[in-house]
Amino acid sequence: MVGIVVRPQEFSEAQHLPSILENPEILNEEQRRAVRKLLKQFQNLFSACAADVGRCNMTQHRISTGNNPTIKQYTRRLLLARKEEADLLVNEMVENGTIEESSGPWVPPIVLIKRDMDQHDSVLNTRN
Repeated sequence: MVGIVVRPQEFSEAQHLPSILENPEILNEEQRRAVRKLLKQFQNLFSACAADVGRCNMTQHRISTGNNPTIKQYTRRLLLARKEEADLLVNEMVENGTIEESSGPWVPPIVLIKRDMDQHDSVLNTRN
């Protein structure tokens, strides 16, 4: 079970307010104040950074695989540069509490997901 992360930093309008509040044609001043008040009241519902993806400890579940055999997935070899990048991403996600180390017959290999031309910023799964 994962604990809820409490962010000690104060509400920063620069982090949370969308550009709609900057556009005077869309909202009048009273509406902008009301939106700011709501955003400040519910600031813990918003991510403050890329690592802040949110957590919930209200439920816990198990995935029953029954008597089914595991599915063999062979490890995909990564180039050395990509392996170092994957290691950095995995370590960062472990430190952030996004993932935890695991092992077992159902753990599939790591796959880097390319988000743009030069940056891989997502990793699926952990090592056996």
